[in-house]
Parts: sequence; structure tokens; C-alpha cells
Amino acid sequence: MQLQLPEWAAESELYRLQVRELTNYAMFLIDSAGILLTWNKGVQHVLGYPEEEWVGQHASIIFTPADKAREICHAEMKIAAETGSSADVRWHLRKDRSELFGNGCMTAVRGQDGTLLGFSKIFSDETKAKELQDSLTESNAALEQFAYVASHDLQEPLRTVISFSQLLARRYRDQLDAEANHFLDFIVGAAGRMSTLIADVLAYARVRTEIDRPSSYSLDEDIETALSLLAVSVAESGAMVTHDPLPEIRADQGQMVRLFQNLIGNAIKYRKLGVQPAVHVSSERQGDQWLITVRDNGIGFDRKYASEIFQPFKRLQTREQFSGTGVGLAICRRIVENHGGRIWADSVAGEGTTFYFTLPADGKPPEKHTSSVIEGM
Repeated sequence: MQLQLPEWAAESELYRLQVRELTNYAMFLIDSAGILLTWNKGVQHVLGYPEEEWVGQHASIIFTPADKAREICHAEMKIAAETGSSADVRWHLRKDRSELFGNGCMTAVRGQDGTLLGFSKIFSDETKAKELQDSLTESNAALEQFAYVASHDLQEPLRTVISFSQLLARRYRDQLDAEANHFLDFIVGAAGRMSTLIADVLAYARVRTEIDRPSSYSLDEDIETALSLLAVSVAESGAMVTHDPLPEIRADQGQMVRLFQNLIGNAIKYRKLGVQPAVHVSSERQGDQWLITVRDNGIGFDRKYASEIFQPFKRLQTREQFSGTGVGLAICRRIVENHGGRIWADSVAGEGTTFYFTLPADGKPPEKHTSSVIEGM
């Protein structure tokens, strides 16, 4: 179909060389009514339309579902006209009516006087990337479910091993020699560590399988709940835990409690010998998010490990130095990322560690009142 192009859309030599010959990207112009004005080889490569079957058609021919195609197309044009551009990441239709997952960007074209002339659009086929992403998502979900089920099912036989090992140790310790008693102690200790590891793996898997409804609440309340769960550790270590007023946000309350419990518990665990542990939690509004800071005066670590510490089972100290499985911070990262934030750490060996994490600022700011202080005896 031959179409007389308006002056603003007329092809130039530069357009022909730089745009028309591209094959990986469909690039075309649309008038203000949605009629396709230009074509490049990418249109045929990506969408299957030769030039004579493309030019003069309405741009809605590539949209799905068919009964909503024009509505979707004009909505995209309306957004581009009002804001300058619009994104179009969705399933589309090729000429043969097969579907592809396309990533498009439409930009409004205006004259020198600001009059809307039409739109330019660039479009790429991201079907393979979408399928790969969906496959990875499905695989990750299956792995998480397997970890959850396996961890849960392993608990019962392991409890049996621990119980009977402890029974043997108590009942027959006086009848066994030192080496046999050592073997029994080794079995009980190893089974206990395995039980802790399984519990941590179960907790890690459950972070994304929990379906608690998010609700507005105060982080102040949740840090206090976390501290009540840490009461024994605080008392035994003599730790001083303080926090400034914290904001009210919309999130999973149980996961927020676990987040604070893990971070503050870590700060108490990795304390310096002979020094009273001190932990302070503060918050700061930064645009559309809150930055929460958890600072301690513990043993710290080398900055080169700052990204590694959030990996599951990553430990910087030996089991003889500090107990644990290395899953706690991985759980923290998963909780924060589940809520659309990110978490990171800064530290100096021997001088303490500061953990930072962000959360969407969709709630109320903290009230102005004095910091809360929890101190062990």
C-alpha cells in the first residue's frame, strides 16, 4: 500500500541507513490516529510483516487480546502524549498470530510549536528472555518447596537420633570407656548442629512460602517484640540496645520481627571480649523509602566480605569461635528483598559493623519521642 507521508515523517538518507536496515528492532512511526506510517526490516524480522502489509494499518494489529487491542494501543498513545513516552512490555501478536513477549517504547513526536504530530516506537522480541525468566522462577519455586518439605520431614527422624543418643549417653556412660563416651558426645553434638541447620534451612525456605497478609504497623512495636525474644541474650551479655523512633510502614509483621531479631542477635553474638555490646537502630526518610540502620560495636569483619556474608551458609568465623549455620543474614536479605528493598553492610575489623536496609515509605513517619533503651544486667 502506498501512503503519502506527512513532511515530518518523510524518510531521509540517514533514516534509511541507520534505521530501515536494522533487523533486531522493529522501528516505525505512527500518526496521531494510530496509523502506521513507516517500516523497517526489524518489523518483518520481529513481527513478520512485509512493508506493503504494514504501512497504512492501525498499530493495534500487534496487540492482544484482539477485543482489547485498539483500547490498549490508544491507552499507550495517550500516556505517551501526556508524559512524553510510554512503556509497552507485554505479550503481542505476530502476523501469523503466534505470540511474542515484546518490549516496546513509544515516544511522542511534536512540532516546533508543540503540536502533537504522531509517535515513534522501537520494539524488540524478548520472548526467549521471558521464557528463561519464567523457567528460573519455576525452578526456584520448586527448589524452595523441596527445601521446605525436606527440612520439615527430616526433623522427626533427627529428633529420634538425638533422643536415643542422649539416652545412651545418660544410661550407659558409666559402663563405657572414655573413647566410647567421646563417640557418643560427638554423635549428640553433630545431631544437634544438624537439627539447627535444618531449622535454619526451613526458616529460609519459608520466607517466601509464608502468606501472612501485609498490614500497616509500627516498626517500633516489632523491634520491641524482637527484643523480647532476645531477652535472655541481652541479659546474659549485658548488652545495651537502643533505637530511635521508627516509622510505620506496610509489610509482613512476622518477617520484620525476624529481621530485627536476626540483625540484633548477630550484633550481640559477635561482640568483643570484655566490652559491653552496644546496638543502636535508627531510621531516615530518603525519598520514597526508609533507610534503617543497625549499628554495633562488635568484632566487625574485613570489608572485602561485605557482599559474601548474605550468602546462605557463609561463615567468617569457625564453629569453635561462634555457633551458628550462616543462614541468618541470608534470611535477612530475602525478607528485605521480598518487601522491595535492599540490604548491605559496612564494617571495619575490630571496630564494629553497620547494617543498612531500605523499605518502601508507604506509611506514617515516626512520632517525635525519646529513644527506647533496653539494657542487660
